[in-house]
Amino acid sequence: MTFLNNLQTVAIQVLILYLIAGVGFAADKTKIFVQADGKRLVDLLFNIILPIAVINSFLSMERTNEHIKGLGLAFLLAFMTHLLGVGVSSLTFRKRPKAESGIYHYAITFSNAAFLALPLAESVVGKEGIFYSSCYVAVFNVFAFTYGIREISGGKAKINVKNLILNPGSISVIIGIPLFLAGVTLPDFLQDAMSRVAACNSPMAMIVFGTFFANCNFKNIFAKKEIYFVSLLRLILIPLAMTLIFKLIGVEGSMRTALTISASAPIATNTAMYSAKYDNDTALSSELVGQTSVLSVITMPVIVALATVI
Repeated sequence: MTFLNNLQTVAIQVLILYLIAGVGFAADKTKIFVQADGKRLVDLLFNIILPIAVINSFLSMERTNEHIKGLGLAFLLAFMTHLLGVGVSSLTFRKRPKAESGIYHYAITFSNAAFLALPLAESVVGKEGIFYSSCYVAVFNVFAFTYGIREISGGKAKINVKNLILNPGSISVIIGIPLFLAGVTLPDFLQDAMSRVAACNSPMAMIVFGTFFANCNFKNIFAKKEIYFVSLLRLILIPLAMTLIFKLIGVEGSMRTALTISASAPIATNTAMYSAKYDNDTALSSELVGQTSVLSVITMPVIVALATVI
C-alpha cells in the first residue's frame, strides 16, 4: 500500500508541473509567449531566480550533523550518477558520426535537473528536496561544461575551465554551503524577499519548458527506434541502477527521494539549446527531449515510488 500511496503522491506532483507546462504550451501555440521569449526567460531563471532558490534552500535548512553529512554524500552520489551516465553512453552509438553520437551521449547522461527535477523535489520533499537536488545541479554543471560540451559539439568546442566555477549554478552552491555551515540567519524582510523570488522558480521553469515542448515534432518523436533506446537508458536503466546503489549505501528518506527524482528526470532541456549553439542537429535534440518528457509522466512516479519502498 505504501508503494501505491507514494506512486499517487509523486504522480499528482508530476501532473501539476506538467499542467503548468501546459500553460507555456498553450501560450506558444497562441503566440502570446513563444519559444523565443522562453529562451530569454531561461537567462533570467538560470542566472538569477535559480541561484536565489538554491541559496535560499541552504539558508532555510537547519544545520544538523545529519544534514552536514548528507551534503557531502549527496555530492558524491550525484557524481556517481553522472559517471554512470558517461559510462553507459560511451558504449552506445559508436558507429555514428561524432556530432550525432555526441547528441545521444549528452541526452543519455544529463537529466532535466534544474527545470523539472528541482521543482518536483521541492513539491514532493519540501526544502530538503531543493537542498539535496541543488548538489545534483552543481555536479550537473561540472559535467555539462566539460564532458557535455565536448560531446554535443562533436569534439569541436574547447573546454573553458573558468566556466566550471563561474556559472550561476556553481556560484550559488559555493555561496550557499558556507552560509549553511555557519548557520547564518538573514533579517526577516530579506529572507521573505528571497523566498518569494525562489517561489517563482518552479512555475516559470515549467512554463518555459512548455514553450520548448510546443515546438517538438510530435510525428518524429515516436518514429525513431534510436530515441526509444535513449529513453530506456535515460528514464529506466540509469535511475534504477542508482536506486539500487542508494539502497546498498543505506541512503534513506528525503535524500534518496530527491536524488532519485534528479536521476530519473527526462533529458535536459538545454540539449536542444547546446545543439543550436554548436551547430548540431537541433531537430534530433528536440525529438529526444520531447519523447522522454512525455514518457517521464509515467516512468518518474513509478521509479520514485519504487525507490521509497525497496
